[in-house]
Amino acid sequence: MRHKLLAEYKVTVQGPVSPVELTVDSVDSVVSRSSDSCNLTVTCSTQHSHINSTFRCVSRSCSQEGGERPELTTSGASLHVYLVYDLIICKHSNQVNWTKDFKRIEHFCPQYAGSEGSSAGTSVYLVKMVVFSVGLIIMVSAVITVHLMEKFKKHK
Repeated sequence: MRHKLLAEYKVTVQGPVSPVELTVDSVDSVVSRSSDSCNLTVTCSTQHSHINSTFRCVSRSCSQEGGERPELTTSGASLHVYLVYDLIICKHSNQVNWTKDFKRIEHFCPQYAGSEGSSAGTSVYLVKMVVFSVGLIIMVSAVITVHLMEKFKKHK
């Protein structure tokens, strides 16, 4: 009896990814009257791989400079470092598992504490809205009070 090959498959078994560690290698912070800037250089590493990236923050707006593309590890997993609001996130993942580590920018650049997008403090937008709302309520109350006083004076 002859065997005929009908199909051939390549199977890859993936297990859990190794833990990941995000370290801040250097901080360069400048505070002046004209502008505040802070540069963070970070390393996202696993047991067998690492990726470096720099984050530049100017006037409370941060961006990533270098290291944006995920690094593929020898096991087929992905190592990625990226920015979400005031968090630098390091993620090691494959198709079945992932691990993360993160750092808050404000812990290394104190001038960004409480900036918009920061979940740790009150946002500037919220403070502006509360102040505006209270001011509007006071003005409307003053107009109504003056109107009522004029009305009572006419009736007397």
